[in-house]
Amino acid sequence: MQLFDDMARQRAQIYRWFSLLLFQELSDEALAGLRDKNNLALMNGLKFIPELLLPTRQFQRRLCAALKRKARQQELAADFASLFLLPSPTGVSPYAGHYPHTTPSEERRIMRQWLVELALVPKNNEATDHIAIQLALMAALIEVDPHSEILLAQQYHFLHQHLLVWLPLFSKRSYQRDNFGFYAAAIGLLLRFIQLDIEWIIDSFPMRDSNEG
Repeated sequence: MQLFDDMARQRAQIYRWFSLLLFQELSDEALAGLRDKNNLALMNGLKFIPELLLPTRQFQRRLCAALKRKARQQELAADFASLFLLPSPTGVSPYAGHYPHTTPSEERRIMRQWLVELALVPKNNEATDHIAIQLALMAALIEVDPHSEILLAQQYHFLHQHLLVWLPLFSKRSYQRDNFGFYAAAIGLLLRFIQLDIEWIIDSFPMRDSNEG
């Protein structure tokens, strides 16, 4: 049971970490904080998962390169703006509703329903289908009740129906258009983590049954 609690805490922490990374331009303090002991522990933990070793190393290399830039905060903020704030084909939309599987109005309607159920309110009036809000919602969903199989099923549904349906294309376009590569590496790592997290959720059902039955 404690192992399951620890796994839930770590999963929520990772989703929240990605949410903060992709929500807005990083301040200089936030950028430097990516090298503090807590963030290093998080990334070292990701590298213990064989499938995440390479994408985590790729992200760490881009982070080290970002920290060495002369005007690191301003340059990374410019990368963020050119990648996520400019319209296509120059930029890459971080909004799920801009992808072929849905429409902005439909995706935001569904996201508002999820947010109301979890008593969450987006910051700064951000549209509810923004990638950062979806990731924050996932973190909150994990934390509601780590032992509920109903909520595990909801997590699977949310990841499968509201993230994996557009993240592969989001990641592909980011790699094509992010010249420096910091955000593309982060999104590539996120995508691989979510794919593995879905596998873990599927595997957790029989594991939980055998432990409790």
